[in-house]
Amino acid sequence: MTTSSLNILVVQGTIREGRNSIHPARYVTAQFREKGHDVELFDMKNYDIPLFRNQRNAVDYPHPGVDEFGQKVEAAQALVIVAPEYNHSIPGTLKNLLDHLYPEYEDTAFSYVTVSAGGFGGVRALSHLHDITLEFNAHPGPDLPVSNVHDAFDEDGTLIDKTYEDRFEEFVEQVVEHAEQFVPSTVSTTPETSV
Repeated sequence: MTTSSLNILVVQGTIREGRNSIHPARYVTAQFREKGHDVELFDMKNYDIPLFRNQRNAVDYPHPGVDEFGQKVEAAQALVIVAPEYNHSIPGTLKNLLDHLYPEYEDTAFSYVTVSAGGFGGVRALSHLHDITLEFNAHPGPDLPVSNVHDAFDEDGTLIDKTYEDRFEEFVEQVVEHAEQFVPSTVSTTPETSV
């Protein structure tokens, strides 16, 4: 099935000061937009997400930031998580955000951009993200590890390692192909003609 435009939510996975993962998050968001998709970058730094106590669906009046995130996830046909690797895993702020939801993720296509300052591109964070996605009854998909992120993007967020241009373009195409598998087909309402 071919979809002309997808609703894609890119989730920035850390609020740490001086974070370098914001650059690939903004870059991939711009790439989806250039391809004609309805894409939004959800940056936790702009939201007051509380420490997890209850899932959004378990309370009558969820926290406004959590509720807004939940609405965006429900509207999205694909989630792209952008996360650095912290201590062999994902940032605690990202895990906290994700844990506020559960049924909202079901059957959603997930993809990942993982980031590291070293040469492994956050592969251990990626492994944990796969496990979390499966627990959500969602669909893990393509990934793009970004190694040596300080050398890939400059301080202004410009991609300076040109070897990543094709990799990001290929990743965007793979995300769309992956997500399209799980977008419900539109049911035709054209009445059948009697023969």
